[in-house]
Amino acid sequence: MNSIFREATGVVAILKLSILVISRTHENMSRLLKALSTNEIFDSFEVLCSWNGPSADAGKIKCPDGISFRLFEQRPYNFARNNNSLAQYARGEYVLFLNDDAIPDRGCVQRALNALSNPAIGIVGINLRYLNDKLQHAGVFFREDGTPYHRFKHQLRWDDPQLASDMFVPSVTGAFILMRKAEFDSIRFDESFDVCGEDIALNLRYREKFDGEILYVAGATAVHIENDTRKKTGETKTPEHDLKRILTYSMRRREGHPVTEVRRPKVRIVTEKPGWIMYRKADEIKKHMGERYVRINEDWPEADIHYYINYGYFRSKPKTGITIANFTHYDPDHLSDEFVRAAQEVDHCIAVSEATAEVLRKFGIPETKISVILVGADSGFQPKLTIGVTGRTYSGGRKGEDIVRALSEDPDLAAKVKIVAAKEGWGVPVWSFDDPADFYRAIDYLLVPSRIEGGPVPFMEALACGTMAIAPEIGVVPQFPHVSYPVGDVAALKKTIIDLADQFLLQRNFLSSKMRGIDWSGWSVEHEKLFREVLWRRTHA
Repeated sequence: MNSIFREATGVVAILKLSILVISRTHENMSRLLKALSTNEIFDSFEVLCSWNGPSADAGKIKCPDGISFRLFEQRPYNFARNNNSLAQYARGEYVLFLNDDAIPDRGCVQRALNALSNPAIGIVGINLRYLNDKLQHAGVFFREDGTPYHRFKHQLRWDDPQLASDMFVPSVTGAFILMRKAEFDSIRFDESFDVCGEDIALNLRYREKFDGEILYVAGATAVHIENDTRKKTGETKTPEHDLKRILTYSMRRREGHPVTEVRRPKVRIVTEKPGWIMYRKADEIKKHMGERYVRINEDWPEADIHYYINYGYFRSKPKTGITIANFTHYDPDHLSDEFVRAAQEVDHCIAVSEATAEVLRKFGIPETKISVILVGADSGFQPKLTIGVTGRTYSGGRKGEDIVRALSEDPDLAAKVKIVAAKEGWGVPVWSFDDPADFYRAIDYLLVPSRIEGGPVPFMEALACGTMAIAPEIGVVPQFPHVSYPVGDVAALKKTIIDLADQFLLQRNFLSSKMRGIDWSGWSVEHEKLFREVLWRRTHA
C-alpha cells in the first residue's frame, strides 16, 4: 500500500478523532478537507484518505494548513475492505466514516462527537440533505420483511420540525458513522458485500454485540451529494446479492427480540393526576418510549428508573432501581424542606432551567448529579404570516368569497399562513375585538379579495392602523401603498402571499430557531438519553 503523509505541526500521537474517507476525485477530497478546516472541531483530529483514483491526481488534493492528513492508495475500490484497512492506521479514540461527497455544516462533527460523551450511546448518525434541501437521511428503519428504508427521504425539507429532535434509531447510513474505535475494531465492516449494505450490517452487528444504542443527532447536519462517486463507477443500485445479505442481519434476534428493535429502559413515573401539566410531562415520555417501557402512577418493582415529577411526589427510595426527581422551582415558603431532602436523597436531579440547577448547586448537590432538561413549546407553536379579511359577504361573489375559500383550502399556504376574518361568513376563523381597529393591528396584512370596489373602506382603515393590504388595482387602491395582484387571479395571489410569508418567516427565524428541537419530542428524548446514561453508569460501575 502506497502512502502519502501530510502532518500538521505539533500533531499528537493519540488523537480524539480519526476521520476516514474513501475518495477517487481530488475535487471531492479537497472540498471535504476545506469544509472540515472551518467546521469548528475543537477536539484533536486527523483525516485519513483511502485513495483509489489516478495516482497523479492524489497530488492535486488541497489540504488546508493545520489538518493532519494521511493518504493511502488502495485498489480496487471496496467500501468495507478499504475502510477496514484504513482503520488500522487510525490513532483516534473515535472513528468517523465519512463520504467524500458530504459537506458538513459548521459545528456538525463536534456536535456528533459530543453526543458520544454519553457512554450509553455507541453509534451516531446525522441529518443529511440533498442539494435541493430535501431530506436524505435521518435514521434507517426496517420493514417487517427486514428490508431497510430511510424515514421521510425525499418527503420533507431537512429542517422540518419533525426532524428537529434527536432520536434513537435502528441504524444510520454509512455516509456518516461515528463510533468508538475500540468497538469498531471488534466488529469491523463485512467485506462480503458487492456494492452496498456494509453500513447496515455494521450497525446491526453493533446492536448484537453491545448494549449501547444508535442515535440520530438532529443538530448535526450536512449536505450529501448521494451517489456522486457511484455514478462515476456505474454502481447506483443495490444488487440482489447485497439485499439478501442485508436480510441475514436484519432478521436476527437478540434476547428474543428483533435485532432491529430499539431497546429501552423500563421507567416508572410518579406524578399528579391527568389533566395537569406535570401529568402531561410524564405522558409525553410514555408516548415517546412506548407503553411497554413506561408506566405512570403504577407499582412496578421491576422498573429500572423511578422518576418523580416533581420532587414533591418523592417519599423514599424503592428497594431496586434508580431514583430521579424533577425540580421546577424553589420556593422558600412552600415545600422548601421537601425540595432539599429530595435533592439529597434521589440518585439524580433534573432541573427545568439553569436557574433551578444553580439552586441545587447552592444546596450542595454535586454537578454530576444534576441535569437540565427544558420543557419548551409544543411543535404546533410556529410562526405564521397572518392575513385578515373583513367586510360583508354577498351571494353574487363580487367580494371574492371564492378566492378566500380557495386560499384557505390550499395546503401549501396553510403551512405558512393563517387566514382570519373580523366577521362571520368568510369560512375562516373569526378574530373578534371590542375595538375594530385592534383587528387591523393584530394581523400582518389585510387581504382585499374583491373584484369590484368603490373604496374599499377596510383598505383605508387598515392603512390608517399602519397595516399594509394585499389588494388588486380597484377603487382607491392604486392611490395608496399596497401589495398588488391581478384582479381575481388566485394563482398569482397565492404566489404573492407565499413570497410574503417566506420573507416573514425569514425575519422571525432568528427567534423561532432558538426553540428548534425544544418541544415535547425534545423533552422526551433528552429524558431517554439521561435514563440510559445513569443506568449505564450504575451497571458498569
